[in-house]
Amino acid sequence: MTAIRQSERAPRHAPPIAVLVVLALLLLAPMVILSFTAWHANSSLWYLGMLPAVIGLFKSPRLGFAAAVLTPLLMGLSLLLRDFPIVGALYMAALAVATGFSALRGWQLMLSFAAPLTSFALIGDINVALPSGTVAASSSVAAGLVLVGFALAGGLWTAVLGQFVVRAIPMKPPKTFPLRTSAYFAAALGVLVGVSTFVAMTVLDSDSWWIILTFFVVVQPLYSDATKRAISRAVGTLVGALVAVVIASVFQSSPGVITIVALVLTVAAALANMKLPYWVFVIFLTPAVVLQTEGGSPAIDHAIFERAMYTLVGVAAAVVVLSIGHVFVTRRERDREDLVSS
Repeated sequence: MTAIRQSERAPRHAPPIAVLVVLALLLLAPMVILSFTAWHANSSLWYLGMLPAVIGLFKSPRLGFAAAVLTPLLMGLSLLLRDFPIVGALYMAALAVATGFSALRGWQLMLSFAAPLTSFALIGDINVALPSGTVAASSSVAAGLVLVGFALAGGLWTAVLGQFVVRAIPMKPPKTFPLRTSAYFAAALGVLVGVSTFVAMTVLDSDSWWIILTFFVVVQPLYSDATKRAISRAVGTLVGALVAVVIASVFQSSPGVITIVALVLTVAAALANMKLPYWVFVIFLTPAVVLQTEGGSPAIDHAIFERAMYTLVGVAAAVVVLSIGHVFVTRRERDREDLVSS
């Protein structure tokens, strides 16, 4: 199916460069300040709240604010479901199906960032800083509220200031897709995410949420786009993992510096996503996300290796399932055309 083209946004007058620099610094300042305090674990939560909000802003300010509120709520609910694999799998499958059908409105890119963070809270190990020390986000109601609160603050801060920055960036909003294409997209993503979530929650370790993340970024409404992205994801992740190992080895005792490096990598990823191939975007974003979700771990090298391995597993599974589905759909449509012509 051919995507329905959206009209480009009307040209806007970009604010002066000095104003953009000030806005960008204000946008990043809270996270950097947090990273140099005893509450540096919460800078990662702020960062996680920022990501979907930024992506939502490329569609519209309203979607940016929606992402800022929706993401922490989804993550908070995940914390309540960590001990219930079947319910957790159904929850993530439903979110995957919603992501698929959101392609009707062009919201799929934003949800493809929010949904993996939901799986991170459901399967992964998220730490939060409390007055008593750093603890797991799932350890208490107070810890869970800290996760939701900081992710919400990061998202809203980004939605408020980021809209002025995004207006100056010449980027087309995400495409929309017809119902049949969106339905196939929803079905493939729902099956992959639901099954893998159940397996991750019952058999695998906490880093296995990267399999779900891979599905959300690799599976696309169009089969040709998905196969290209799968290859780019595999190459970009391996190179990005090596970059993360080097950065973590050099700055492991300086969480504030790691935060700044992660922010620089995130900005580079955003710029690469506009004009460069997808694998370049992955090379920048992979170490940024790894460092912000595992930067303080003494076993950082092992964690990065596991995440790269789970990414490759996710790529392989996505290619197999999508290829089988593509053959089935193509054959079905050919049979339908033969029936009509006869």
